[in-house]
Amino acid sequence: MASSSSQSEAQTTVAPLPPKDVILSLRLGAVKPFGPARIHTAINKQPQQGPVQMTELGLLGDEQSFEFHGGIDKAVHQYCSSHYQTWNDEAPGREHLFKPGGFGENISAAHMHEGNVCVGDKYRLGKEVIIEVSQPRQPCFKLNHRFEYKKASSSSQTSGRTGWYYRVLKTGYVTEGDKIELIERINPSWPLSRVQNFLYHDTGNAEALAELSQLPSLGTELLDIFRTRLTQGIEDMDGRLVGDLTPTAWRSFKLVKKTLLSSRVKRFVFTDADGSMEAADVDFPPFAHVRIKFGPDSCFSRAYSVVSGTFKEFELGVALDNNSRGGSRYLHNNLNVGDIIQAAKGNQTETEQWYGESKDIKKHIFIVGGIGITAFLPEIRTLMGSTTQFEVHYAVRSRRDAAYLQQLPPDHTTIYAKDESQRLNPHNVIPKSSNDMKFDTKIYVCGTSSLLEACQSLATKRGYPRSRTHYESFGGPSVGKGEPFEVEIKRTGRILAVPQEKSLLEVLVEAGFDVDSSCLVGNCGTCMVEHCGGDIVHNGIALDEGQKQTTMLSCVSRGKGRIKIDCDQV
Repeated sequence: MASSSSQSEAQTTVAPLPPKDVILSLRLGAVKPFGPARIHTAINKQPQQGPVQMTELGLLGDEQSFEFHGGIDKAVHQYCSSHYQTWNDEAPGREHLFKPGGFGENISAAHMHEGNVCVGDKYRLGKEVIIEVSQPRQPCFKLNHRFEYKKASSSSQTSGRTGWYYRVLKTGYVTEGDKIELIERINPSWPLSRVQNFLYHDTGNAEALAELSQLPSLGTELLDIFRTRLTQGIEDMDGRLVGDLTPTAWRSFKLVKKTLLSSRVKRFVFTDADGSMEAADVDFPPFAHVRIKFGPDSCFSRAYSVVSGTFKEFELGVALDNNSRGGSRYLHNNLNVGDIIQAAKGNQTETEQWYGESKDIKKHIFIVGGIGITAFLPEIRTLMGSTTQFEVHYAVRSRRDAAYLQQLPPDHTTIYAKDESQRLNPHNVIPKSSNDMKFDTKIYVCGTSSLLEACQSLATKRGYPRSRTHYESFGGPSVGKGEPFEVEIKRTGRILAVPQEKSLLEVLVEAGFDVDSSCLVGNCGTCMVEHCGGDIVHNGIALDEGQKQTTMLSCVSRGKGRIKIDCDQV
């Protein structure tokens, strides 16, 4: 290994001059919703034929969606087109995405890259325009959506394949095919790759930070970052890279109460074990659930609806599943008061304008089976304190098994006990549509897959819009299991067998594929993978009909015969 002094000397070597280059592609774009997440971005820029005016703020007609994108220091973005082959080698199967223009660059060129372009370099484009390199691009989470690859932003930053920005010193017109000519280099020992090293990797190097904080022509944004680091330390970069797709924040919780509610249901109360939680993290959204990890070496990970409380102290109601995969059995029989578990807020399926739409809803109808009551108890309690009409239809094996029955208002609740030969019939509970199709009723369902399917089918048949229904599932003995099938991975051709007793998710994770998961019963959509071919038996309620055409839930849905999917290898 080289010594730190020799490494420093290598870093200060004069950067090579870039080979002669030309504008292979000239692009601009307007801000539009992009991708399934409908993110507002101008990353999808279109090639321009003929002369385009270059102003001090970049190509005329080009837009930016974020206040820190664009401006004098970020007027023009250039990307090395040769990087795209590297991206396709790293994440195969995305050739239609990893191609010139993919990174939202204004200028694509083949030979200039972060290792031979320096801060402050001045280039002439064509005959009249002069631009100056200001700083490397800092990648953000939108790249993950752009390339349908959740490691795109972090890999771009780690590898340095980010592209760079220019400020415009002399305006004029440019066109595809124009020469890019280096006319002045003022910082020959500061190629962009070296700036990136101290920006992202050797972040605490005081000597380098001092030099960078005064580097001529470096963009104001990076000058401020380096100057701030000298006095306040390193800033948090995670938010920029992951956006709304934030990492799971696991916290320690202690079990403080464990009581029997019925022959099959126990009440568990957990409290924050270390007292370090920020006030902003305490509140739960509507329809909240938490993910908990417990058991030997945290071998179990399950998601449960929150019955009451905040993220400082919350209550769960857990039914013992006769066909338990180990989770509920361990909680009932082995987890004791005083034990510590790990918990995180679950991915919410549909916080879905609960408060915004309530003013238009005159009646709420809750249809639940067994432990499904836990999904809606907080909302029922809220309605109990209002004048809004609501009904609770609660199907149980017997009245003695009806957990939380004492918390339900008798005059709003109907019990359907199986041992009394009572049956919950959705046709008698879900109202028919009014003549003008203007629904003032909302339907909420949580229970077994058969109850969900019956209610979903009837609500659809009776014309209920998606905004007037809310479905949750607690799964059942057959969740994720069923007839065996095979799955082919699109980008590698690898074929995996999915046996009867395992879910597709389990098989993919065991085979080394990077598939996130949360609820494991088809509620949240976290485990969604791209469906590229073959017949699917869709289970779960996280996907709408449109999404089912191209994706599937790997935790609960199954294939017939052989199917083809796409997902990321770890």
